[in-house]
Amino acid sequence: MWQQIVRKIGRSPDWQFVGLHTLLVILLQLIGPEYLRFQSDWPQSGQVWRLLTAHWVHVGWEHLLLNTVGLGICVSLANPRWSVRRWLALSVGIGLGISILFTLLNPELQWYVGFSGVLFGLYFLAAQDLYARDRLVAVLMGGAIVVKVLIEQFTSWDLDSSALIGAPVIVDAHLYGLLIAIAIALVWARYTMNHCPDQHSK
Repeated sequence: MWQQIVRKIGRSPDWQFVGLHTLLVILLQLIGPEYLRFQSDWPQSGQVWRLLTAHWVHVGWEHLLLNTVGLGICVSLANPRWSVRRWLALSVGIGLGISILFTLLNPELQWYVGFSGVLFGLYFLAAQDLYARDRLVAVLMGGAIVVKVLIEQFTSWDLDSSALIGAPVIVDAHLYGLLIAIAIALVWARYTMNHCPDQHSK
């Protein structure tokens, strides 16, 4: 079993990223979330690293496991075939965007940890990538993310995992992750449209 997992990771950049991500979040969790989490006073303290590291530490090991499994499910469903560099760039970009939006729009938020906001954005972008290969799964995958965010924002239904992770879920992280992913998708679509050769020109 373990040999099969190692072979899969060795052949697939997607799974290589999952492996690297898992090692990183375990290492950072051992260092201590209190040193790495997002804190609202980061501009005064000058601890700029918290804008990024907050998304790779967790409330506890159950929280870490939940998000890591979520990343594995994303890869299994979409198989986006991204390079490790692209995975890292998207994760860092979404994470930084969420932290900046927290700073601008959520002054009441004292601290935050967790990968779920980034994960929502990655799910949406992976679904967009999958659309050309499997429209049904892509629509279901992207639609599920959008619907969950809307339910979290506009209803009182309890669809979060607060009891499991032992802390309130900051649903705005999911909203911001999705919005940043949509912005990335739109910018990328505009870029590719402007740089693709005109198939009708001669």
